[in-house]
Amino acid sequence: MHDFAKVLNTATEDFEFSREIRYYSGKLHVAIGDKAWLAEYDDGKLITVGPSTTDPGDAAIWIKGTEEQWNDMTAEYPRPFFQSLQSSSAKHGVLLSNTNQLYAYLPALNRLMQIFRQLNREGA
Repeated sequence: MHDFAKVLNTATEDFEFSREIRYYSGKLHVAIGDKAWLAEYDDGKLITVGPSTTDPGDAAIWIKGTEEQWNDMTAEYPRPFFQSLQSSSAKHGVLLSNTNQLYAYLPALNRLMQIFRQLNREGA
């Protein structure tokens, strides 16, 4: 599954994700190969999410990877160093914004990856 809008909408119902994203106000941009989504949050609440260009623009938090990298990161049992965003970036070349917001909300983003894996496993 590579519909990140569905992942974000599912995440809004997840207690752990909601707790970790609770104060974020800003944009989250995700690029999977040549597809991208832009989400806007206000005080931890998802306001909008939709297709975007692959340029993150002014998004404070952005994640960019190839289709293959995303397949590895969202596999039911990720290969070594694909289990978290930081190690995926450091060891496998996944691109992450280098902002205070990325690091402040990294627990929320890693939970988002777990939700993505779960949806893949369920065939959503």
